[in-house]
Amino acid sequence: MKILPNRSFKTRDEFIQYFTRGSANLIDKNDLIVSLCKDKKVLDLGCIDHSFQIAINLGDNWLHKRIKVVARQVIGIDNLEEDVLQLNKKGYNIINTNVENFDLGQKFEVIIAGDIIEHLSNIGMFLNSVKKHMDTNSILVITTPNPFNLEQTLSAILNNHINVNDQHTVWLSPHNFWELCERHQLSILDLFWIDTRFHFVVNWKGIKLIIINKLINIIMSKRNILKRDFAVIMKIQEDTK
Repeated sequence: MKILPNRSFKTRDEFIQYFTRGSANLIDKNDLIVSLCKDKKVLDLGCIDHSFQIAINLGDNWLHKRIKVVARQVIGIDNLEEDVLQLNKKGYNIINTNVENFDLGQKFEVIIAGDIIEHLSNIGMFLNSVKKHMDTNSILVITTPNPFNLEQTLSAILNNHINVNDQHTVWLSPHNFWELCERHQLSILDLFWIDTRFHFVVNWKGIKLIIINKLINIIMSKRNILKRDFAVIMKIQEDTK
């Protein structure tokens, strides 16, 4: 699979309209990112995926490992010091540092921020650091959960509960995603709805609602705004370099 970003949204309204009414096709998150990294010099941020053990257990499904196979060169960054040491012993090139404030002194063709932006304390500092490693031909790929996901809404209604990782600090809607990009002189090239390994089912009082969950999947296939996760591809605005 070869995917190239090709929309280049010009206005906030155009981006939001595509977010809600554009292509309903789901793309596997890892397949999308691997396609964009093929034969490129890549920087993979927050690459370990929570822990050394999770990365190892994922095997060939660990995204950073898949990137390493197809990229011309890849460097990873993660703040898990011991996990970085263990993975580097296995032949990886991962730097132990904070993605909110780093400078490697080099540029990359593709920078990946897979499911990391929602963990950060300082998103603006993060984007400023990332931009130091981009030129006008570089792309930045950010994946993150959709705050309007239908499963979350029904979980709130039925169970008064939202399913969220305790380490998340923020949800990003299309409105504030666009604003972030504008403030940091980034242009949005494309948006993809993605499928990840992070699925959950709606239940009530501990009972799995089989019919409700089937209906949820049908509705999500028809309504973009209710899907689980999305990927945004960006570049530096041309008039800022």
